[in-house]
Amino acid sequence: MKRYRGMVLAGAVASLASAATVAAAMPAELASHQATYRMGLSSSRSGSGMANASGDWTYRFMDACDGWVTEFRLVITYAYSEGGQVETSTDFLGWESKDGLVYRFRVRQSRDGQVTEEVEGVAKLDGVGKGGIARYTLPAVHTLRLPKGTLFPTAHTIRLIDTAAKGGRSLVRPLFDGQGDEGPFDTSAQIGRPVSVQPASLSSPLLNSPVWPMRMAFFPKGSTDPLPEFEMSLTYHPNGVAQDIEQIFKTFSLRGRLESIEMLPVAKC
Repeated sequence: MKRYRGMVLAGAVASLASAATVAAAMPAELASHQATYRMGLSSSRSGSGMANASGDWTYRFMDACDGWVTEFRLVITYAYSEGGQVETSTDFLGWESKDGLVYRFRVRQSRDGQVTEEVEGVAKLDGVGKGGIARYTLPAVHTLRLPKGTLFPTAHTIRLIDTAAKGGRSLVRPLFDGQGDEGPFDTSAQIGRPVSVQPASLSSPLLNSPVWPMRMAFFPKGSTDPLPEFEMSLTYHPNGVAQDIEQIFKTFSLRGRLESIEMLPVAKC
C-alpha cells in the first residue's frame, strides 16, 4: 500500500459566492472532526494482477490547543486475478504545531496481521518557507535534510485551501508526512473552480458548502522521471473535509467515498 495523505481544515459556508468571499478574507480555519470512507477498486490496468480491492479508512482530526492531531487507520483487502488475497493496514498518528514548524509522526504498516514496517520521528523547520531536519528513531536512527519550502501535512492543506479561495489554480511545494523513511515528496497540485455537490445519503453542517476539485501528483525528491510515483484526486470543502478521494497508482486506482462524518467537540484551550 502506498503512502496516504492527511486532510484537515474547518469552517463551512452556504453558497459559491459566500465561500469565495469568506475564505478570501481570512486564512483557512481548522475544525475537529471524524470521517469514515468506504474504499474500493476504481480501475486496474491489464497485467496488474488486481481483481478487486475493498476496505475502510477512518480519519480523526483534533485541535490540541498547541497543535493539530491527525490519526487514521486504513485497512484494504486486495484480491488477485490469479487467486489469493492480502489484507494491509496503515495506522498513523501525527502532531503538528500550529505555526507549521514542528511535526511528530508515528506509522505502523501491517500485512495479514503481521507488522511489516514501523516509522517514528520528529521533523523541524528552521522557519516559515525554510528547510529543516527530520530525525527518525524507527526503523533506524538517522536524520535527513528537508529542502527549502517544505510543508507538513496540515500546513499543506491550509495552503491548498487558501490558494483555491484566492482564485489560484496550482500549488507546487515539497511535502513531508513521515509515512516512510524516504523523505519528502515534490508535489504539484492542480485546483479546479468550486462546484456545488451535495451527497445524497449524508447530512452534516460540514458538507453544506461547495467543493474544489483538486488533483495532486507526488514525485520522489530528486526524481528525473516525468511521471509521478502516484497521484491523488479529491474534492475539498472550504472546511477541509474531502468528499471524494481517489488514489491513482501506476497499475490501479482506489476510490474512497465518504460514508459518515461527525464534528468533534471544540477543545477548551
